[in-house]
Amino acid sequence: MATRRGQSLVGMAVVDTDGIELGYVSAEEENALVLGEGSAGLLRLGRRHLGSISDKVNLKGALVELLSGLNVVDNQREVVGVVRDTVEGEGSLDSIVVEDEGGEMVTVVLEDVRLIDEWVELKVGGDELEGT
Repeated sequence: MATRRGQSLVGMAVVDTDGIELGYVSAEEENALVLGEGSAGLLRLGRRHLGSISDKVNLKGALVELLSGLNVVDNQREVVGVVRDTVEGEGSLDSIVVEDEGGEMVTVVLEDVRLIDEWVELKVGGDELEGT
């Protein structure tokens, strides 16, 4: 587990370089941080996105830059589309905008995201998403 000077990251806020909060670390896994207490509910964030650690966990860049272009898969591991943008509100990430295979833009609320790593994995099926 990654720690800071032997201390756990649990309880630390996770923010991007623009100060947008993704959530708080509720547990640590070998390859991911489990985030809770944020707009996402509970999700896993791959350590590949982590930058520096101070009084909070800082990501390597802005969320829109880190997520843009990542494939999105549903709960059946079927490709739903590609992340094109993010929607923030009051200092936290609210949702991601996904372009599906037909070119339609679909907004996915962060509560429906299970994992952000090499791709974005959803907790729901692709057929449950609605276009915007």
